[in-house]
Amino acid sequence: MPLLLKSDIIGTTLRALLIGVHFASFLLCLRWLIFSDDGETLRKPIQRHFLIITTILFASSVTHFGFDLQVAFIFSHDASIPSIVNTFHVIYTVCNPRTE
Repeated sequence: MPLLLKSDIIGTTLRALLIGVHFASFLLCLRWLIFSDDGETLRKPIQRHFLIITTILFASSVTHFGFDLQVAFIFSHDASIPSIVNTFHVIYTVCNPRTE
């Protein structure tokens, strides 16, 4: 197994673990934003802007991880190093065009 593929698998596994921790902290944030301190009643002035920002940050984080996971699956299916290097080169040149 190529070294680049091994490091990608390790990185994806670590990110999956951290997404799980992020999910648990997201649920705790929702609890403190929606329910009062006693935990039984809804908070009277629910601060919707904090609730929206928290949800958007969590959704974008999970979406980004999903895209990274899809790329990892594609690269693990076709584990040839030249195609991976060429793909990274194409992405780098598209994202960082040279100004001449």
